[in-house]
Amino acid sequence: MARPGSYLIALCMVAIAASASVLAFTVAAVEAGTAAVVGLGVLLAMVIGHFGGQIGADRAATETRLVDLARTSGETTRGLAELTQRIERFEAMALDRARAVADPIAEEVGELGALVKQFAETLQIHEEAILQVTSQGAVAAAPAAPATAPVAASAPRETPPPPPVQVLQRQAAQLRRQVEPRSATADLPEVFEGMTRADAITAIDEAISAKRYELFLQPIVTLPQRKVRSYQASVRLRTAEGQVLLPQDYRSLADDAGLMPGLDAEVLGRCVQIVRRLTARNRDVGLVCDVSGSALADAAFATELIASLEASRAIAGSLVLGFTQATVRAMSALDVETLRSLTDKGFRFAMDGVRDLRIEPRDLADKGFRLIKVPASLMIARSAETGAAIHVADLAGLFLRYGIDLVVEDVETEAVVVDLLDYDVKLAQGSLFSLPRPVRAEVMSAAEPAAAAPVAAATPAGRARPDQRPEARPQTLGAAVLAQAAATREPRRPGGSGLRALIRDRT
Repeated sequence: MARPGSYLIALCMVAIAASASVLAFTVAAVEAGTAAVVGLGVLLAMVIGHFGGQIGADRAATETRLVDLARTSGETTRGLAELTQRIERFEAMALDRARAVADPIAEEVGELGALVKQFAETLQIHEEAILQVTSQGAVAAAPAAPATAPVAASAPRETPPPPPVQVLQRQAAQLRRQVEPRSATADLPEVFEGMTRADAITAIDEAISAKRYELFLQPIVTLPQRKVRSYQASVRLRTAEGQVLLPQDYRSLADDAGLMPGLDAEVLGRCVQIVRRLTARNRDVGLVCDVSGSALADAAFATELIASLEASRAIAGSLVLGFTQATVRAMSALDVETLRSLTDKGFRFAMDGVRDLRIEPRDLADKGFRLIKVPASLMIARSAETGAAIHVADLAGLFLRYGIDLVVEDVETEAVVVDLLDYDVKLAQGSLFSLPRPVRAEVMSAAEPAAAAPVAAATPAGRARPDQRPEARPQTLGAAVLAQAAATREPRRPGGSGLRALIRDRT
């Protein structure tokens, strides 16, 4: 839209052009046509000059406005960034407060659910045991019923107190072991050929009691440099006849009989001393020490484990506790709580005994696992046979994203090493690099004082040795539970809150 000033300027330009034509015609005596051309030229020059100046002014004004707009946009962007940071801080504070309020409740609910499940399983086992004892002992107890009836009638009846959770767990484990056929030899290893299950367990118990065992170490090396990264500890027992029992020969039997907590406690004490000697020479070398599932589930062992490792925080980065895949999958809420207590102290865990690759790395990382040992035969097998959701070549990268190192064990040939390098595997273990070697005698003797204390405290109170088991057992399940509770009663420990403190106080 034209402004009023533009009309005045146009009139002035026309007047000037006309004046120039008149002057040229009158003063310079130029012809009329030439004078008109001169006037038009003057008018055209003024129009061009005017429009050029106006365009320049408009351009300068536009640039000024753009600069102002850019400055305003920058200030708005900074304000939005500050507002976003404040909102994020508020969200983080709100999440922290919500977690602080909800985490204890979630833990209590999880523990309560686990306890309810344990109570249900234990009660089911008790009912089966009661039915079995009633059906088997009805005929045997019938002749003695008249003689004992008056005594039973005269005795006052008292309702026994509810047994604590640890007593029920141990009693359930004993009932499970009583149901198993003791005379079966089909599932025994070859080293126990010609022996019954009870005789094999007795031989293992006698070897553990006499401390006839040797600690072996096998290195875990890096690929392709083959530099020692850490060591794997394994224990071999020796019977009274001098026969050597490998871990795969005795662990399942000792675990079922409740013998592993005592052995694990003593071996763990020796591993602590070995780690201290190793870290004195090289801080980058660690040790993997296996712990059985029954030992972790035992209340006395778990308490002693946390207390003993509390005093060994200096080696927390070098000592790794190993559990089998079956143990990890069968962990209860209380077992996971024990792992979290050790994780808070800086200790990490390893999973071995892998039978399939249906592994969730996020769940393992949340529990504190930083090492997974997979057999070489499983790594080079077809993906359909391993149970893995992805190709085995991508496992190392998947675990590494969650801070977990993949170790391939049982490596025996160079061809397997070539395949592992194609799979980007960085750690390996096997006879190709080194066989398990026994720990020197001076190291074992140095570890003796430190290992003596945990053994006495961590040996399950509910387990009696074969030569010390009483011949007469309680006739009722309630009496057995009360006797077990009296044998396993522990002193109160200060501290703690919530459901775990209630359980600890009642036990």
